[in-house]
Amino acid sequence: PEPGSPLPGNLSRAGPTMDRSGVVQATLEPRHECRAAVQGTVLVGESNESRIIGLVECSNEFAIFMYTHKRMAIIADDVSLEKIVPISEDFIIEEVIQNMHAIGSDTTVKITSKDVDQVLELPFGSQSR
Repeated sequence: PEPGSPLPGNLSRAGPTMDRSGVVQATLEPRHECRAAVQGTVLVGESNESRIIGLVECSNEFAIFMYTHKRMAIIADDVSLEKIVPISEDFIIEEVIQNMHAIGSDTTVKITSKDVDQVLELPFGSQSR
């Protein structure tokens, strides 16, 4: 799918605290596979905006798919593809260590590539790591 394009209305198993990969998978072409997805926060200056962030594989190549959503993302119609960030040679992801980092806290990462310079806050847990 192209960024901003309408998505098919397939159901997923996602709920308030569950993995979001079902919602992402429902938006993908048949040869694409969502390996993991979480609901995170994009940090833009003083603004925080919720996003569904998925790691997608196609033909042994990977990309980060970022989706906006207006409500709890349960079905594909709840999300809209905003950005695709290919994981290529110029792709860098690094953890941003906060001054008051506590065990069990969310993880802040910075993604940098040719076209992207983005800070994301990902929920604590194995899907984020």
